[in-house]
Amino acid sequence: MAFTPCTSAGLTANLALDCAKPRIKGYEQIGLIILKSDIDLTWTSVDATNPRLITALTLKSGKKAAVIYNSKKAPLPFNGTQTAYNREADAYDKTVQFYYEGIGGDVSKNAIEPLKDADYVVVLERKSKYGEGSFQVFGWQKGLSAGNDGGAQVQDEETGYWLITMTTQEPFAEIEWDFGGTGNYVSTKGAFDVMAGGM
Repeated sequence: MAFTPCTSAGLTANLALDCAKPRIKGYEQIGLIILKSDIDLTWTSVDATNPRLITALTLKSGKKAAVIYNSKKAPLPFNGTQTAYNREADAYDKTVQFYYEGIGGDVSKNAIEPLKDADYVVVLERKSKYGEGSFQVFGWQKGLSAGNDGGAQVQDEETGYWLITMTTQEPFAEIEWDFGGTGNYVSTKGAFDVMAGGM
């Protein structure tokens, strides 16, 4: 059998604006954060021809996603979130950033410290509701952590916020949750809202 190199060289799509679907920037206020080990890979699936599309996302029995709620309009929800190509690693550096207003010992034990000690998957809903790319997934391949290089947890007593920065480095530039693989916003939104019941 002939050797086939691992490459995606060669464009298969135009790099042009879809006039019928103008880009709507930004994220909604609510995101999901899931302990990576709580995902049930037996019942979770990705598209056979494009593993950047998660078509079913299922948690193990008794496990739940936690909600990240950015209640303020300024700064914008998840405004420090970005993806950047790292030439040396031939991978994408991903950062998810959000604010949290909790204080005290219980918050430290139950919400802040765990974010640096384990790997997580974060799902953010974009303001773009066309279906394709509406639910962006970070940490699917390697997991996000505040304990990774570039991660941070900073409490600012003046503002009352914890600024949480979680990072990872993954081979794929972007991964999306597309429930059922149909590109249907409503279907994925329904599954997202069920998980957003929180802890």
